[in-house]
Amino acid sequence: MRHKNGASKRNLRPHIVKQLRRAAKSATLLSALMRHGDANALHDIRVQIRTTSSILQPFLQLDHMKPLRRALVPLKSWVRKSNSARDVEAQLELIAELLPEPYPKAVERYLEQARKDMWRRRAALACSKSLRKLPRRMVRLAKAADECLGPVSTPSLSAVLGSACEELMQELRKDCAEGLQDPKRWHKARLRIKQLRYLIENYPEYLDARYQAFAADTKLAQQNLGRLRDWQNLCVAMAGQAAIAPWLAGYTGLEDELKLQAGAAMRFLERKLAAWE
Repeated sequence: MRHKNGASKRNLRPHIVKQLRRAAKSATLLSALMRHGDANALHDIRVQIRTTSSILQPFLQLDHMKPLRRALVPLKSWVRKSNSARDVEAQLELIAELLPEPYPKAVERYLEQARKDMWRRRAALACSKSLRKLPRRMVRLAKAADECLGPVSTPSLSAVLGSACEELMQELRKDCAEGLQDPKRWHKARLRIKQLRYLIENYPEYLDARYQAFAADTKLAQQNLGRLRDWQNLCVAMAGQAAIAPWLAGYTGLEDELKLQAGAAMRFLERKLAAWE
């Protein structure tokens, strides 16, 4: 088969299964690193599972995909279990990135306690049965994908993939059209871009080359929308913390700047989508 730009295209099912088997090997390594205290392993495992789930999403509604959907359930469950540890980690990272030191003493004490709490939660997760089972569950997912996608032809799978991207583009247009008046749509737009980029970056051979350019051009917009969302989530999470909430409330200028960047990102997306036509 040939791609629209003339490049040779491999069979899609083995391509997906190979990716999943590679992810299973990576999960084995990352799980071992996490058990030995690697600070980055938790985030890397979560990203890997989210990516895996996203690249399979377009195919889950096809006939006879129940084993594939079932194999994904414990992986998504693990991500939910890890949320408490990762949320604290993400909050500390955002504070370190956006807010200059030195911090007030009360804030410093709170942050030190938050670090201890993060290490405790991460250690508990590293010793959990669910982490030990994770590599086997990734292997099981690869087997389920091999069995479920095997009967489906590559042209059919490619058509499903293209339809999924076009549907996301249509939803993103709605997000942008409404988001210029309603900032609540900005988060949905960011999630839509993320999902699109997962598909485009993992299936470059099966999509028009324009998609790859779109993914590259919208990366910064996604980041700027994400930074505002992360800041707003941080302020909500800290609203009940007497030591830190008033300190964060003092950074109205920073929030205004993040909103400006996010608004510019939405206008940029609107222009990109208009040019897509």
